[in-house]
Amino acid sequence: MVEDESAIRKLITFTLSDSGHDVYEAADGDEAVQKMEELDPDLVVLDVMMPKLDGWEVLRELRRRGIRRKTRVIMLTAKSTERDFVTGWKLGVDDYMTKPFEPEELALIVNQTLMMSSEQIQERRKSELEKANLLSRIESAFGEG
Repeated sequence: MVEDESAIRKLITFTLSDSGHDVYEAADGDEAVQKMEELDPDLVVLDVMMPKLDGWEVLRELRRRGIRRKTRVIMLTAKSTERDFVTGWKLGVDDYMTKPFEPEELALIVNQTLMMSSEQIQERRKSELEKANLLSRIESAFGEG
């Protein structure tokens, strides 16, 4: 899990550990990339706004390096615009949660995401991108009127 705020990092670690997961922490993007190379995780909970490398840069770097292409990624961030969601889906995010969040909900989403097949993940990403495209067209239509 990658989060620059210590209190949030501890809360997430406690919540996911309590749900039976092995949790490793990183406090910034550089540390996240290094740890992911070493640990080869099944899933990453990733913040967007962090020092050194932000979450988007971390995702790009992981994909560029080919670090476990099947690693699931859940973005957990205060960035909540439609544009942020689209950026995440395009970069390969598997789910998106906004802060503030309920720890139990995060644990549930982590478990669900880990149980989904690659095909289900791809279908979900495709559906979310189609929805974003429709919203963008609607916004453009109203913006022109």
